[in-house]
Amino acid sequence: MSDHIHIIVTGAKEKARTILLSRKKLKLGLALSVGLICAAVVGAIITTRLFIENSNLNAQVSAMNLKLIESTQESRNYADRIDDLLSQNTSQTAMFQAEKEELVNKTLVEFNKRNKLIEDIMKNIGVKIKKHKPTTNSGGPYIPPSESLQEDLLLRTDKNLDLLRRTPLGRPLSGSISSPFGYREDPVNGKKGFHAGVDMQAKRGGKIFATADGTVTQASYNGDYGNFIEIRHGNGFTTHFAHLQKFKVKKGMKVKRGQVIGLVGSSGRSTGAHLHYELCLKGQPINPVAFMQTAKLSKITIEDINVVASKKIIASAPSSKKSLQSHFTKISAVAVKIKKKISPTASTIN
Repeated sequence: MSDHIHIIVTGAKEKARTILLSRKKLKLGLALSVGLICAAVVGAIITTRLFIENSNLNAQVSAMNLKLIESTQESRNYADRIDDLLSQNTSQTAMFQAEKEELVNKTLVEFNKRNKLIEDIMKNIGVKIKKHKPTTNSGGPYIPPSESLQEDLLLRTDKNLDLLRRTPLGRPLSGSISSPFGYREDPVNGKKGFHAGVDMQAKRGGKIFATADGTVTQASYNGDYGNFIEIRHGNGFTTHFAHLQKFKVKKGMKVKRGQVIGLVGSSGRSTGAHLHYELCLKGQPINPVAFMQTAKLSKITIEDINVVASKKIIASAPSSKKSLQSHFTKISAVAVKIKKKISPTASTIN
């Protein structure tokens, strides 16, 4: 068998031409053609796939860039909100401080007035207010008066209020005085004698009130005094209540001004239902009338200073702190949101 292939090509003029081809070369050419075609097809597939992947990547980059733009804008909005909150916080802090200073100044003026009133009351009834004297064994940094004025006034008020609470003021009951303090004709034997207190008319069973804060040192039967109560108030003052029908307190109890301590009776050396009321200073009986006449003034002073004014100063600071804390909480919440909104991946894209 021949290794060659004869191809006869006939022209238009019926001329024939013979082409001699080698079988091996023909097979090699066909194989090479098929290989090129396959390579071309594979190349087209790879190119198409890379194009699709590239398109997807471009779409992802575009989406991430858009997200970055949105996050940046949102971050700017949050930053603007923080600036607004900080501005509001600064202005409200200044406003709270101004209101607090105004309230404190007004309260201090009121303290001065009420302190003067207390001191005038004490002076008129003969109670001396001790002034502070520096001790020899003391020291510390010097603070000018202008810087310690408020503290000094508050300390003065505390001392005056304590003195006021422990000074027997007002009436132990509402009845009128039937027998005054001092020398009188004894109601039992008709002889002249010294009366160490005042007798006050009242119905049997009427309520008897403490005239100052203190401690009950006696609540028992005491000879001619009958059922007898003694209250020690401090500052040298004690009060005595005699001829009671019934006790409402016991020895050792702490009592407040206005507290019911017993009921009116006629026990002991007595001609009828009444209250014998004594006021003693350093163990010596004194006329309680001047002290009994200060009831309304002492009540006003206690309510205005101890209840109203003190609460105003204390209440001013907490309200401002609460409002400031609310603003700081808002700012912190916004800052947390900003951190969450900004994507770490998106922020690295240029």
